[in-house]
This record gives sequence, structure tokens and C-alpha cells, in this order.
Amino acid sequence: MARFIAVERGTGRVYGDTARFGSVGNVVSPADAVCLFDRYAGRVARGFGYVKPDSHSAHYDVYEIPRSASARATASDAEAQAMVREHGSLVTALVTYNS
Repeated sequence: MARFIAVERGTGRVYGDTARFGSVGNVVSPADAVCLFDRYAGRVARGFGYVKPDSHSAHYDVYEIPRSASARATASDAEAQAMVREHGSLVTALVTYNS
């Protein structure tokens, strides 16, 4: 399964790293990853739409990290952002919808 790190577009804050969830973090899509982050943050379920990476309406940029880069979960935003810069590739941008 892929490893995803989601970054909030407006703030640059790391919303989550699927590696932080162990085997529960084995999700198949960027939207699944953000749903996982929402669930563990206690947020109400939301819908997601995929938009182009240059879209001004995107709420999250989601990066895929190759499993070979590091299996260790990031412990801070700075560490996650460094992982994205060094090993990540932008796979999609997501817009959220309230459900």
C-alpha cells in the first residue's frame, strides 16, 4: 500500500502521515488517507473531490512517499515536510465537501 502525507493548502500544516497509524494506515487512495486522518482527529465525515494540483479551490495537497524512503512515522510537521521535500511526489489535490 502507498504511504500518504496530506498538507493543508491554506496553512502549509501537515494534516497527517499514514505511517503514523501502522497497519491501519495502509490505505489505497489519497481520499482514504484524509478520511483516516479525519476519523482519528474526531472530525465529522466529509466528502472529497479531486482537483488539478494548480486549483485555487484545493484544501489539501496529498503526497505519496515510496515505502523504500522510510517506514518510520514522522513525529512533527517539520519532519513530515522534510519527508515530502526529499521523497514525496504530489499525487493529487483534494477539495472537501461538508457531509
